[in-house]
Amino acid sequence: MSAADDRSSVHEPPAPVGLYEPFISSGRLIALSAISSARGGRLVTGKVGRDLDLEAGRAAARNAAENLLAVLLDAVGGEEARVEQILFVRGYVNAAEDFPAVHKVIDAASELIIHKLGERGRHARTALGCATLPNNNAVTIDAMAVIAG
Repeated sequence: MSAADDRSSVHEPPAPVGLYEPFISSGRLIALSAISSARGGRLVTGKVGRDLDLEAGRAAARNAAENLLAVLLDAVGGEEARVEQILFVRGYVNAAEDFPAVHKVIDAASELIIHKLGERGRHARTALGCATLPNNNAVTIDAMAVIAG
């Protein structure tokens, strides 16, 4: 999001698929709801480590991170410079019970966020393997950010 070529890759944030807000702000904090890898009406589904390999899981995580950043940009009225810091990212992977690399899947989301925001994108993180995710999503992520007042 910081370079002109990166801005061209920002797309419209996806609409919520349930009874929730894409983001809520309180003071200088913005909580971003969990978001999937859906793009153009196509959702990456299945269990990573069974239906999807590591690289497919990482691609889903990158898509989810791009969606998350689109929601964040919407939350700051399109003013990317208002994003001061990503505080934390939580990543959820619909993982096969014996899949040991959940953290490597979510690394792809972290890498993209840091690439787009530079030092402001560095964050604390949790990566969890789940028995299931809504709509059989392969990956979802959520986050909290600090914005300029």
